[in-house]
Amino acid sequence: MSNPNPFKPTRRAVLIASVFVGGVSLALPTFAKGPIAQDAATGTAIRGYDTTAYFLKNSANEGSEVYSVVWKDATWRFASQEEADLFASSPESYAPQFGGYCTRAASFKKLVPADPEVWRIHANKLYMFARPVGGTKFDEGADAMIENAQAFWASLE
Repeated sequence: MSNPNPFKPTRRAVLIASVFVGGVSLALPTFAKGPIAQDAATGTAIRGYDTTAYFLKNSANEGSEVYSVVWKDATWRFASQEEADLFASSPESYAPQFGGYCTRAASFKKLVPADPEVWRIHANKLYMFARPVGGTKFDEGADAMIENAQAFWASLE
């Protein structure tokens, strides 16, 4: 049966278009949802690690589901209520740069979620890396890597 009105789509055409659009949206990179690298199932940022611990304890520590803060559409976990409150009062001071994506990869214009166990604090900012080599290369030239990553990051907004 032909469509008597060429401007009125058939149900089949709408169904095919819906499947296509849905499939394309699933293929979009995670940053399309926001600038924070997070677990797709839980919305947890930086694999549930406590971002204040890098500054307060100079270590990578997992946070607890009990103490959490939602910021930038992601759930951030903390080891204590005090740390959660500290983050909530100034998230930009504690959140990793580049949304928890690998700083080195961002300097190459790529978005790769970082490993929370591989990190550096430089100029009072937290930088994370996907692999240990990222941290090593950062140590060899932090400012140049940051500059390249910032230029890429700005292009995403």
